[in-house]
Amino acid sequence: MPSHQPTSGMPAVDPAKLSHIPSAESKPAPQEPVRNKNYDPKKPHITETPLTKKNWYKHVNWLNVVLIVGIPIAGLITATWTPLRWQTAVWAVAYYFATGLGITAGYHRLWAHTSYSASLPLKIYLAAVGGGAVEGSIRWWARDHRAHHRYTDTDKDPYSVRKGLLYSHFGWMIMKQNPKRIGRTDISDLNDDAVVVWQHKHYLKVVLFMGLIFPCLVSGLGWGDWMGGFIYAGILRIFFVQQATFCVNSLAHWLGDQPFDDRNSPRDHVITALVTLGEGYHNFHHEFPSDYRNAIEWHQYDPTKWSIWAWKQLGLAYDLKQFRANEIEKGRLQQQQKKLDQKRAKLDWG
Repeated sequence: MPSHQPTSGMPAVDPAKLSHIPSAESKPAPQEPVRNKNYDPKKPHITETPLTKKNWYKHVNWLNVVLIVGIPIAGLITATWTPLRWQTAVWAVAYYFATGLGITAGYHRLWAHTSYSASLPLKIYLAAVGGGAVEGSIRWWARDHRAHHRYTDTDKDPYSVRKGLLYSHFGWMIMKQNPKRIGRTDISDLNDDAVVVWQHKHYLKVVLFMGLIFPCLVSGLGWGDWMGGFIYAGILRIFFVQQATFCVNSLAHWLGDQPFDDRNSPRDHVITALVTLGEGYHNFHHEFPSDYRNAIEWHQYDPTKWSIWAWKQLGLAYDLKQFRANEIEKGRLQQQQKKLDQKRAKLDWG
């Protein structure tokens, strides 16, 4: 079955207009993963040596262990003697949605897939609250996500579910990855985006302020709950936002149906959508990645889509891309026909 999937990061187009897409020769060459300045490709990477009882600790990314596991555990322990005030609880939930949308509407649908365009104020806002989710810079996040779409379920997929559910959830961050094995993608558009470049350059400052200091300031100056703001709206809120995003890489490739394509692992399920602010209709998304929607039915939960639509009404977003209903239905029918053919082949027709 022919795929309806355009190149990640490129505008969505109908198959009838494929002749207008620039040739591969005219496109910028894919760029390599963002690497440490001290990285030497000539030296063997630790992942190229077998994991043993003596060297296992060298395979672990200890900084990420502290950030993803250690700090949340410390926050949970501290929460046992830190009272949760109702004002802080409301603020933590509100900031959870704000920073979550920074990832889903900003990092993902705006910068990784360019499924719509945003005004400068909206870009700055999404870069700020997205940084508050503490999931890496826009440049790093979007580059890996484009590689995930281009090399889904292969060894070049940074978080392939074929390596295990837990690996795709957070194992790929806890264990060191070999930069030479991560697939290349084009991020020239990100390098030309002033907001992306600024956030990447000042990422640590953005994370510290938007992730911890800002939520603490709101709670402290607002109703005098400095510690509660730091623990609940800061540390624990970060943990839950991160886990929601991780579920897109794991749960959305494991739970649900495949109404558009079953060649790869992405699946659609309402539970995943509820957990991930609407990112759970993943089979549709992998077939039509440039569409600003994840959910196409009125009854499907996709607050990210609704937010982007609302921003358009306010003049903050424009050029919202979506595939024609005819093309989407063709993809659905092709998959249904494929399943019918498989059932037909198993029957004895005499």
